Amino acid sequence: VEDVGGGGGMMMGGGRGGGMMGGGGMGGMAGGKPDPRNLQASRSVYVGNLPVGTTMEEIASLGRGFGPLESMRMMMGASYGFLNFLRDEDAYAFWQSGQAQQPHLRGNRIFLNWAKAPGPVEPHVLRLVREHGASRHLAVRNISDATSADQLGALFRQFGEVESIQIKPGEGAQVNLTNIASAAAAKDQLDGLTMGQWKLVVAYTTPP
Repeated sequence: VEDVGGGGGMMMGGGRGGGMMGGGGMGGMAGGKPDPRNLQASRSVYVGNLPVGTTMEEIASLGRGFGPLESMRMMMGASYGFLNFLRDEDAYAFWQSGQAQQPHLRGNRIFLNWAKAPGPVEPHVLRLVREHGASRHLAVRNISDATSADQLGALFRQFGEVESIQIKPGEGAQVNLTNIASAAAAKDQLDGLTMGQWKLVVAYTTPP
């Protein structure tokens, strides 16, 4: 695994999933502190001790500000999930923040540890990021003011899991999917689609 301490570019060591490295419990935590025997740096970070009912939007918000996520995954019915960054240095900054600042979510102390993602980032995803600024986030314009989040959800879930949807009156909406590959597929198929008298405009955008 590439040494995240040295910076560098995109790591090729992870896909959309995520598996916890090492010794179980709170992400390899021993007495609330990271056990160095279990830590192996990657671009994927285990996020543990999530409150009951944590949403995809909430777990994504924990990593906001550290760098773009290639994908994310939350284990339904469990208290943990995984954030897979595009760049190893962003994953390192996020992991380090968890050791120094003790992040909380709805009163729960959140534990961060390194995780293992089971496959490489898809080459076409890396190309889309480099050449077209691809992200998990899509701006959807030229829609009826009567369009609801449920309607957009039904449309975009054909391409993958949706993290969240924000309706922006007078502007359109933002649809955030859980991985870049799904967002790219949705953009390809839906940009320019005619729906009644409306012709959708779908473009990559930044996190909400």
